[in-house]
Amino acid sequence: MQLNTPSVTLGLMPTQNARSPAKRGRPADASSKSGQVRELLKTGMSAADIAQKVGCTVSLVYNVKSTSGQPARRGPGRPRKVPTSASLNGIAEIVAAVQGGERERSRLRAALERVRAVIAEVLG
Repeated sequence: MQLNTPSVTLGLMPTQNARSPAKRGRPADASSKSGQVRELLKTGMSAADIAQKVGCTVSLVYNVKSTSGQPARRGPGRPRKVPTSASLNGIAEIVAAVQGGERERSRLRAALERVRAVIAEVLG
């Protein structure tokens, strides 16, 4: 048994912006506070100094900075991974990498033994 139910769209129509990668919002105005903030960001001033000079909040400065399209500077944190599999082209390089890993392992094991000896001497 099949029920004939009409499809309901709830007034949701696809928009032109969803299909085209056109810019949204107002065009940038250089005389506005946001325009002044953009110009001062290019000089390298701090956000607090810009906010004080323009007469706006620091959060506006950060919002303008995030939407201005300038690449973000990477701060401290985990470094990016370096692809290691691309550098291992031949069997000789794979063997050398394994041997290097073994040398590093034995060096760390020796350091661990020295730490254990110092701890045993202090406690014993």
